Amino acid sequence: MRLPGRTLLLAALLAGALPARAADKPFADLAYGAYQTGHYRRAQSEALKRIEADSNDAAAMTLLGEIYRQGLGVAPDQKAATEWYERADQRGDVNATFALATALLDEASGKRDTARAGQLLEKAAAAGHPTANYNLAIALLATGSPADEKRAVACLDIAAKAQVPEALYALGVLAKQGRAVPKSDEAAARWMKQAAEAGNVSAEVEYAIMLFNGEGVAKDQQAAAKLFQRAAAAGNAIAQNRLAKLYQFGLGLPPDTMEAAAWHLAARSQGLKDAGLDALFDKLNPEQKNRAAGMAASRISSFALTAP
Repeated sequence: MRLPGRTLLLAALLAGALPARAADKPFADLAYGAYQTGHYRRAQSEALKRIEADSNDAAAMTLLGEIYRQGLGVAPDQKAATEWYERADQRGDVNATFALATALLDEASGKRDTARAGQLLEKAAAAGHPTANYNLAIALLATGSPADEKRAVACLDIAAKAQVPEALYALGVLAKQGRAVPKSDEAAARWMKQAAEAGNVSAEVEYAIMLFNGEGVAKDQQAAAKLFQRAAAAGNAIAQNRLAKLYQFGLGLPPDTMEAAAWHLAARSQGLKDAGLDALFDKLNPEQKNRAAGMAASRISSFALTAP
């Protein structure tokens, strides 16, 4: 289970900091509106105006931190980003607290401090920040302590209620393993389905396998094939290999040797070997091999360009 990117949910954090007076709302919306539409210089300017008008506008400070962290309309400046996060955290912005925790793990911040980062992560998680709870859960699971694992599940539940895809997937993995929660293929399938619907590619693959085998869920090879197709198109090598086999044997999909060969080549380009599919490819004539290679190359370029 990997850690997700630093999702700060800027819409929520800015909306939560809007002034109470209705007359102020159009002004307050300008910074976030500019950010959302890609006008980062204007977003920076409007955020600075907000801070000039209210020196305690923590949400505007957090927005500036994001702008400097990502280098949006300005040169990336991790030190400046960290300073803005510091100011926002001091004023009680939980998104800034989480951002600051992750910044303090980065040498580029100029203030690397793993001990303080841990404290801030705990603080953000205690305040209910979904992604902070997910990250804290992963850290707790790494200790191997039963008490920490129990606490990790509670943190994952908080993140899952906010539909953090990685948290939904993590709960599915734990249910499948019977780690910190009762072992249950049915519960694992439910979590994997939710995570897949939320866009987690690893969950798409896991749930597709469960659907294909009827493990914890009613067997449905066609539904499994659709999930394998989606994950394969996103560049997942396991999905590409499984999809190639489905095309090879006509399981859940009409048999198609060229599709099988092309997806096999895509998976093989990522280091996933399969002797049976190698044999299928070797039986193709030169024209077919060239065609399959062209199809694979096009798909490899596509998911390489769209990968996050």
